Amino acid sequence: MPSLSIKLKTVSPLFLNGADKNQPELRAASVRGQLRYWFRAIEGAKTQDLQKLWEVEEAVFGSTQHGSQVSVRFFNPDPEKEIAIASNPLLPHRTGEREKSYTNAIIDPPQKQKEEDKARIFILQLVSRPGQDLPYQASNALLVWLMLGGLGKRSRRMMGALDSDMLGKNRPNSPNALINLISMVLNDVLDTKKLPTLSVPSFPTLHPNHSRIVIGRKDFRSAQEANIALFSILRSNEFRQHERVFGHAMQGRRASPLIAQVRKIGGAYYPVLTIMRSSDLKDREWGILNDFMSRCEKEFNGETVWGGRLAK
Repeated sequence: MPSLSIKLKTVSPLFLNGADKNQPELRAASVRGQLRYWFRAIEGAKTQDLQKLWEVEEAVFGSTQHGSQVSVRFFNPDPEKEIAIASNPLLPHRTGEREKSYTNAIIDPPQKQKEEDKARIFILQLVSRPGQDLPYQASNALLVWLMLGGLGKRSRRMMGALDSDMLGKNRPNSPNALINLISMVLNDVLDTKKLPTLSVPSFPTLHPNHSRIVIGRKDFRSAQEANIALFSILRSNEFRQHERVFGHAMQGRRASPLIAQVRKIGGAYYPVLTIMRSSDLKDREWGILNDFMSRCEKEFNGETVWGGRLAK
């Protein structure tokens, strides 16, 4: 039974729960949701034939009519050892106790746990059906998710960041190495020479004409510090008036087109920012998002590693 098993470690507070909102819970369904999202972002960049895309997704991840080729397992390797849980602010960029929203999270508390402490290390397994290879699309989605995304609440605002041992000896040891790695991964799973020229897609994809990824070289001492720096730009005079473009919760729009995450290298945290366009974003709104990314590129001493100047 072919499978892929990796270790995951929390890098920023992970807000993930089931029915009990106050009790963190490891949920394989949430991981599966992320894999399907990034699968569509990758495969949707290759075609605008939605029926064809759905057939491939159904073949890999299943549907109400067909079982999935891939089982997702997400668990604590040592059930007898309690997972580290503490109360953390969902909105660390806000000042004043009254404005902060606290909830329980699976965390990586600085100076409270040793690096080898397994209380915050989890196992993720992708297992295919007996006699079948693990679909390469599932492996690609997993790798891109771990490069660009997160898990749980506020995972588009630097919460739920994860580190993995999937890269082995190839894991980056500097921000420039991280830039090179993400660029290499994207060019591997999305060969730009073979990508068709597509109109604005109906859902977010990583087509380079309709997406952009910026990686910062500026190091932060914590994910919270990086989060505060991100919101100092989002709440600046230039962008505060455009809250709806970034997915303001009170405006009733879909999830934010900005996925802001951090990656940890040594003891430092580096921003990884992704925007993906879909048909509900007008040209002016896409321009605002790109202006924001250019500002972050400057403020975070960053580099556009994907899309960007093609994304118009």
